Amino acid sequence: MRWLHHLLLALGGALFLWLVAHVGLGTVWQEASTLGWGIVVIVLIDGIGDLLHTWGWQRCFHGRHRPGLLPLWWPHLAGSAVNYVTPTASFGGEVVKGALAPRGIPGREVVASLTINKLTVTLADTALALAGVSILVVSSPLSSEWKLGALAGGCLFAAGVASFFVLQRQGRLASVFGRRSILRRLLGSERAERVAHLSQDIDERIAEFHAAGSGDAVASTLLHLAGKAIGAVQLWLFLSWMGVPVDVFGIASIFLVARAVELAAFFVPASMGTQEGGLMLAMSLVGIPVSLGLTFSLVLRIEQLFWTGIGFVAYAGVLWRRRAEQVSTHG
Repeated sequence: MRWLHHLLLALGGALFLWLVAHVGLGTVWQEASTLGWGIVVIVLIDGIGDLLHTWGWQRCFHGRHRPGLLPLWWPHLAGSAVNYVTPTASFGGEVVKGALAPRGIPGREVVASLTINKLTVTLADTALALAGVSILVVSSPLSSEWKLGALAGGCLFAAGVASFFVLQRQGRLASVFGRRSILRRLLGSERAERVAHLSQDIDERIAEFHAAGSGDAVASTLLHLAGKAIGAVQLWLFLSWMGVPVDVFGIASIFLVARAVELAAFFVPASMGTQEGGLMLAMSLVGIPVSLGLTFSLVLRIEQLFWTGIGFVAYAGVLWRRRAEQVSTHG
C-alpha cells in the first residue's frame, strides 16, 4: 500500500502547487505579511485544542485507572505527530499513544480507552461533517449532482460511524478483528488464540464503559468538539487581522464546509491540497477572496509542522525518561 500513499501524496502535492500557482505567490506573501505576528498567536492557540483532545481521551479511562492530564498530553502529541507524517491511516499514532501511556495502567484499559476515544473523536467529526454538508447542500452554487453526491457521502459516513458505535455498545468490536481466521494464518494458532482472548477482554471493558452510563462518552465527544472548534477561533482571528468583516454564521459556514471537504478526503496524506481546496471553496461561498483561504491554509501548515515537531520532542522525551528510569532501577 506504500505505492498508493505515494501516489495520493503526489496527486495532493500537484493540487497544492496548482492552487498556489492559481492564486500567485506574490498575493500569498502580501497577505502573510499583513498578518505578521498574528501567525504566532494562531499557531500557539492550537495547543489549547490539543489539551481539550487530551482531556477527551482522559474521560475514556475507567475512574480507578484515569491518569492525570499532563501525563496523557505527551503521548497525545507524539501520536498526533506520527499520524501526520506517516501513511498509517491514523492507526500508527494510536499505537504510539498506547506505548507511551503512563505506566501502571493495565494494557487492556489503555487499548479500550483508545478505542472508545476513537469513537468519540469520530462522533465529533461526524457532527461537523454533517453540518458542513448541510451548508453545502443548502447554500452553495454547486450543481444538483454535486449536492446529491455530497449528501450521499455524508449519509454513508454517518452509517459507518453508527455501525462502529453499535459494535462498541454491544461489546463486539475488537472480537470482529480478533477472531478472524486470517490471524491464524498470519500469527499461528497459539498467538491467534491469545489475540482472541485479549480482544474479548477489551470488548468486555468497552461494553462496561458504555453500560455504566456515567456520561463520560458524551463528555469526551463534547471535549473533542470543543478542541476542533479551536479551528473556528483561529479562522476568526485570521480574518480579523486581515481586516475582513464576517459574522458568526460566516465563520461557522467556512469552518464547517472546510472540515467536511477535508474529512471527505481523509485518505490523502496530510490533507495535501484538499485542505487548501476546502478552505478556498468555503471562503468563496461567503464572498471572501479565495486567496485568503490559501493563505490561511499555509498558516495552518506552519501550525501543523510546529506541533508535529513538539510531538516528536515529546516522543523522544518520554522514551529518554523511561530509559533513565530503567538504568536507575537496574543500576
